[in-house]
Amino acid sequence: MRYHKKTGDLENLGLYSRILNTSENEGTITFSPDQHAIYYTRDVINDQKRNYQLYKARDAKGNGQWLGGEKLPFCKDNYSFENPYLTKDGKTLYFSSNIPGGLGGYDIYKVDVRADGTYGKPKNLGKGVNTPQDEKTPFIDDNDKYLYFASSGRNTIGGLDIFRARKVGSQFVRPLNLGTTINGEGDDYAFILANEKRGYVTSNKKDGVGGSDVYKFRLKYSEQLIKGVVKDELTNQIVPNAVLEITDIDGNVVAVKTGKGGTFSAYIDPYEIYTIKAAKGGYEDNISTLETNSATERVFKAEIFMKQPPAEIVEVDGKTMIKIENIYFAFNKADLRPKSKISLQKIAKVLLENPKMKIEINAHTDIRGTDSYNLALSKRRAASAMKHLIYLGIDPDRMISKGYGETQPLIDCLSKDCTDEEHEINRRIEFVIVQ
Repeated sequence: MRYHKKTGDLENLGLYSRILNTSENEGTITFSPDQHAIYYTRDVINDQKRNYQLYKARDAKGNGQWLGGEKLPFCKDNYSFENPYLTKDGKTLYFSSNIPGGLGGYDIYKVDVRADGTYGKPKNLGKGVNTPQDEKTPFIDDNDKYLYFASSGRNTIGGLDIFRARKVGSQFVRPLNLGTTINGEGDDYAFILANEKRGYVTSNKKDGVGGSDVYKFRLKYSEQLIKGVVKDELTNQIVPNAVLEITDIDGNVVAVKTGKGGTFSAYIDPYEIYTIKAAKGGYEDNISTLETNSATERVFKAEIFMKQPPAEIVEVDGKTMIKIENIYFAFNKADLRPKSKISLQKIAKVLLENPKMKIEINAHTDIRGTDSYNLALSKRRAASAMKHLIYLGIDPDRMISKGYGETQPLIDCLSKDCTDEEHEINRRIEFVIVQ
């Protein structure tokens, strides 16, 4: 029997091999990449106890004449070794066993398959997969990204359920139950994929023909989105123009669409862990995670809260100042931009923590425009910043607002042509501590 690679349909159902099949029980087979080696289980009875062991046979000519049938050297007769699965590259063999030293019951192990036909030492997959109950029937997808397995020791719907764990490096993390469309009240196990969208699972569901039956399934994921917004941690206000980067657990970058109002969105996959990094001038980088632990939820929502670093008290040219990022206004106006109102929160915090401190709010412009216009504009801007600090709870008697126009530039733009960035440096507000 084989399955069609595109449709997943089973074809040529029949007895596989008269050479491999014996009067004992044989089951759970897996092939090498070149199809010339087969791994399978066969039961062995010792002291009236039935156990399964792993065997390997070879068909060097590809004509069905399997030779060898040798038990794998790491198997032990007093314990069961079952459910072999060889990875697509032929380098790792997964299996389940109740050998002592595991977490309990049957655990899933892996063993290196060397090029010379020898084997490494079997390794238990650990607590990321195994529990004190049973874990069986491992299956690795062709992309070597996910481990599918049956477990009775996790949050099961009933008996054995199918779980999927994400491979990260050499470890498996975050096992997730595949839900009620695959799992039921009975035992569900032996999950395999025929291609990316179709596969088979064995189950003893009540509506089956009898005992355990094989079911065909089709994977259908709804298109999923993450929709989020970036906010200031202290004020809960929207933070626009943050730089967003979303990566999956392998570090692959997801395309992100950002909106003007601090919003962002991206298409994502179910059953993944994403890292969201947000960066914005005047804020500490924010790194958070999102777990998409559902295949049916259409939209995952996220709020990213950005934290401003505290204001610094510094000495500049003999003046003691409260240093924050620049305060911005609408062009040729004294209206504070929203992000500058957020920045003034830090000035207010310093003043509230130091109730005897007094400051001068000194506003400066660039040289463009007339002297008189720039002087008047700077005075209005200093007064606007002071007004907002009063709104934030600062006593007006602790502040003086002054405008200096273009008289105190940091960069001399009279003797040279300045860039827009250099003019912007001259357009500034300083918070000078006077007491």
